[in-house]
Amino acid sequence: MATTKSTPQTGAKELMTEDMSFIEEYEGQGLDQITANEQSTAYLSIVQPGSQSESEDNPAGTWRNTATNENYGDTVRVVALAFRTIWSERSSEPPFGTVGRYAPNSIQVTVQQPKSGRGYPKMINPDSGNEIQELYVYAVMLPDHPEAGVLYFNPTVGSMRACKSWNTQLKTSLLPNGAHAPIFGFTWNLHLELVQNPVKPTEKIARFTKVSKDSVVPKDLFMDNIKPQLDYISKEVLSITENIEADTADAE
Repeated sequence: MATTKSTPQTGAKELMTEDMSFIEEYEGQGLDQITANEQSTAYLSIVQPGSQSESEDNPAGTWRNTATNENYGDTVRVVALAFRTIWSERSSEPPFGTVGRYAPNSIQVTVQQPKSGRGYPKMINPDSGNEIQELYVYAVMLPDHPEAGVLYFNPTVGSMRACKSWNTQLKTSLLPNGAHAPIFGFTWNLHLELVQNPVKPTEKIARFTKVSKDSVVPKDLFMDNIKPQLDYISKEVLSITENIEADTADAE
């Protein structure tokens, strides 16, 4: 039986003449024990000034795929596939990487009030002394790079304003026929900027600052790359809180 596939470069259909009927009935068999914990995790990361990932090929203020080191510039087009709120624990020592992710309210924390009386309280993990922040995780796909597969976007607190704007638009977007769009109904442009570092005013940091709706998700992308993975994504991809291996995403 002949099947078709899409090429990443053109999206055009190519005919696959190989007969796959002898193996099709075993689709996915033997893979049930390979969960998110047993796989490497690719992140859509923000390259920060002075970080280990900054280089000639990865300038500060750009998007980077941590699995392939591919750089996407200061604006990247994505489709959101899934979303989750998490508690994220970052090391208090350089390079300040993520050392734990937890479901909200699943671990004991102490609340530390700001000494000046201004600002917001901090949650502290009493076992490690590290700060716990309530953040978001998005599972995304890049329409211009579907071969990259599913990536995580785990922004830090400095990008929360843009994230909340995106969340609002995701929640309220309508398809052209007036139907309420699913989370994967549209493509979006995520924009980065180099802004003043609030802790070190003479330096810059990169932040996700703006999101703009692009277009309805292309049918070929949905049928070939997104739809076949929806069940996997909902069951496995957002089990990120079970994976405590430190990621290589850049901290702000």
